[in-house]
Amino acid sequence: MPPKRTKKTTRDGGLAGNPPVSKRREVKLAEDSEEVLKKCRQLRDELRTRQQQQTPPATGGDGESSDDDWGFDHDQDKKRKSNGIPGKKIAADEPSKKAKTQQMSLAELERRSTADKKAFLEVTEMSSTEVMEGIENVAVKIAQQVMSKQGFQLDIPSRAASNQIYVPELDRIVLGDKRGTRSFLNVKESRKAAITTRVLQLLHAVLQKRIHITKRDLFYTDVKLFVDQSDSDGVLDDVATMIGCTRSNLHVVASDKGLVVGKISFYEDGDFIDCTKMGVGGKAIPPYIDKIENVQSDAEFILLVEKEAAYMRMAVSS
Repeated sequence: MPPKRTKKTTRDGGLAGNPPVSKRREVKLAEDSEEVLKKCRQLRDELRTRQQQQTPPATGGDGESSDDDWGFDHDQDKKRKSNGIPGKKIAADEPSKKAKTQQMSLAELERRSTADKKAFLEVTEMSSTEVMEGIENVAVKIAQQVMSKQGFQLDIPSRAASNQIYVPELDRIVLGDKRGTRSFLNVKESRKAAITTRVLQLLHAVLQKRIHITKRDLFYTDVKLFVDQSDSDGVLDDVATMIGCTRSNLHVVASDKGLVVGKISFYEDGDFIDCTKMGVGGKAIPPYIDKIENVQSDAEFILLVEKEAAYMRMAVSS
């Protein structure tokens, strides 16, 4: 039998023919940024001294360099602006291209309005019957266009930022008189038009049954058509502007988000809710705001906590 080969090791602890294994060094992380800056400033001073010994300072200068020259300034925006390329505009200095919300008085909007056309659109609270009548009026117009063999198109108020007007007297944003069309005969708009008619159909059925659904429920009723929830959510807002009502009047709400605990009580759909007796978990904030009545509280302030972990820690300690 041939003799067994033994692996030779080096003095450094590595195998023969392989590079030695380096020893691990303990790396300490700086607990304060000032420790890092202190070492950087020491290195800067050494380099500056070495540079002064090699080359004399330029005429008109004192030969000194500040923290800003070495990138130790705390205002990084100044540094970025000073390093701009000649002939090029700095993006931060360019005016925002996004349209800003206009501000206009109610009297001025009424002056622009005529007997046939209103200069602004303000959504109002409507009953289920009024909303259903609005949906039915839209359906009748669609049927008339289809029967005349013209296809159909929907007239929808624009929700773009350029068409939004803030009215100080109302303390709310209203829509201007800009409108857009959504034609079923247009290849680019046919799918959006089909989604709109489908949403109108689903909303009418929900209002007839006098029930509420979430936006997620609406999406799952026809996933193949909607594909993505953002499509159904956008059309939902379009329908609200078409009818002239709020989204809650369509009986579609967002999912429950948030908890409340503390000295507050109210009636929810006829049931008395006392949040002081809800324990640490608190009471889920209901999405049906129209069903909340007779809110009572003697709290001195309301504390809004973003993270649930922080909320739970405060609820336990209180």
